[in-house]
Amino acid sequence: MKRVVPTQSIHITIPYLILGLILLIQAIAIYLFNDGKLVYNLDDPYIHLSLARNIAHGHYGINLIEPSAPSSSILWPFILAIFARLPLFEYMPLLLNIGFGVAILYFLHKIVTLIFHDRLNPATKAFLISVLGIVASISPLVWSGMEHLLQILLAVIILYHLLELEINNTLNRWLLVAVIMNGFVRYESLAISIPVLLFIFLKGHRRAALLGLVLTLVPIAAFSYFLHRLGLGYLPTSVIIKGAQFSDKTSFEILLKNLGYATNAKTWYFLLVIMAFLLVGLRQKTHIYFRLTVSLSILLQALFGTFLSSYYRYESYMIIYALLAWIFLYKEIIVNALNNFRKYLLSVVVIAIFFNYFNHIIYIFYTPMMSHSIYSQQYQMALFGSKYYNKNIGVNDLGLVSYMDNDYTLDLFGLSNIEVIDYRKTRASDWMNTIADKYNVDLIMIYDEWFTNHRPNNWNKIGELRTNLLVGATALDEVDFYVRNSSNVGEVRQLLKQFSQTLPANTEFVFEPE
Repeated sequence: MKRVVPTQSIHITIPYLILGLILLIQAIAIYLFNDGKLVYNLDDPYIHLSLARNIAHGHYGINLIEPSAPSSSILWPFILAIFARLPLFEYMPLLLNIGFGVAILYFLHKIVTLIFHDRLNPATKAFLISVLGIVASISPLVWSGMEHLLQILLAVIILYHLLELEINNTLNRWLLVAVIMNGFVRYESLAISIPVLLFIFLKGHRRAALLGLVLTLVPIAAFSYFLHRLGLGYLPTSVIIKGAQFSDKTSFEILLKNLGYATNAKTWYFLLVIMAFLLVGLRQKTHIYFRLTVSLSILLQALFGTFLSSYYRYESYMIIYALLAWIFLYKEIIVNALNNFRKYLLSVVVIAIFFNYFNHIIYIFYTPMMSHSIYSQQYQMALFGSKYYNKNIGVNDLGLVSYMDNDYTLDLFGLSNIEVIDYRKTRASDWMNTIADKYNVDLIMIYDEWFTNHRPNNWNKIGELRTNLLVGATALDEVDFYVRNSSNVGEVRQLLKQFSQTLPANTEFVFEPE
């Protein structure tokens, strides 16, 4: 007898099938664009891979001769280090993120079911979960190779168990586990963890809340002490740079400056609108603690969080967290809209406008092209360093060059070298020569615009690596190549002539006149 598959089971698989199809198409496009090489759509994941590889060998840093803390995530490099000896190590961030993406969809399904029960039909549930998956930027972030999908996964796990506590007054231990892990994945996730622990306390689970607070903060404090013992300060250099911006301004002045950057992002206003909806509902005197908890998290992200970046990768965790909370509180309006045919069509139009305004669909299409831009610039720089030059190199984008280079990589931006931060903050004269001399670096590959007031005039410019792409993930289209020692210009020039013959389409090396 032929087995009949329940319609509900088919609808449950739809969001997973959509994600799988998108990832498959993106993978094929990336493979074809990059001459058979799968490359992440950011340079940053290769920083974590370099760090993780060294952690596996007992060293915390990018270069083996010194410690460094370039990763904003405490946990992510250690997770990757587990797989450092595997042949597929380079692709572990991709494989892990695919798993995290699937898990996010699973918990989105659980949250939608918990909120609506059987008030939405299976097809409508599948539609809503698929929309939420796109809002969470799952497919572009899979290819980012970063820890942001783990951050989003923890956010939706927390929200699910938070709703269980709010609706059923049931405290699940996994809520505490997710809260404790949260800040260890990314520091800004404390914007969720701390208010949630306060919520748990106010709900009467005081011992659990206090234990959660201790287990959240003590490991982070211990890691800060570990960095301090290494001579790296108390925070990763990436966090220090975002906080200080190479400036000697006061903390309040830096906060205002960062806030000014944040207000340029559409998502900053979107979160504030959600917060306003949550707070307006306080007049109804329902779910008061829940409303205040989520609102406080949004406020902390709006004041101290980072917003300006590709794929909304810094704020997506808070967007999906806040949006799910809003859906719970306004579920009656949503049920009415999704179960009424005319209002359902209007909802589809509104969602389409939302995606267009926030570029969610565009980012899905752009992902292969952004990967191609990393391949065309950073990967080519790394190839030159590892296969042609084979000596110490200075760069401002650390990832691929450090990952593929066996020699010393001098980070002139400062992520892997805390001295650079001090030099730039104090505006030390001729600091680029000073630090290049210290590490015996002759070849420099940088974005000239980033060092207009720093680069010494006596450096010998060889030429520029130029890309001609409509869409890119790189900061600039041109990388300037300099040699500090004039006696080495001829040798490097000859190597670059050989290298330039291997460049992919839309990339060229333009030499300075001899």
